[in-house]
Amino acid sequence: MPLVSIQIASRTYELACGEGEEARVQELAAYVDEKVCELRLQLPPGAPEVKLLVFAALMLADESREARGIAKAAESARATATDSAETLATALEDLITARVDKMQKKVSGAA
Repeated sequence: MPLVSIQIASRTYELACGEGEEARVQELAAYVDEKVCELRLQLPPGAPEVKLLVFAALMLADESREARGIAKAAESARATATDSAETLATALEDLITARVDKMQKKVSGAA
């Protein structure tokens, strides 16, 4: 299992990760560190590091929940669009079939 070195809140951590996941772990750690840095500017000077990390975790959990909600809404919209497209396709097929039947009757009547 490869080790990856990450830095969050000016501290370095060595973490084991899955093969090929090193870059992703570093990317995620950089994002967490970015949130901690943002919070550091908003909280009073000297706020305990653990408080920064707890707030960062809460911010990230909020982002994750919001993203899941957006994904769920998008999936629902996709399903509705698929249902609408299938309904439209069925209606068009019925219309075409009715027109073809009507044309066949005209041709048969003319013969």
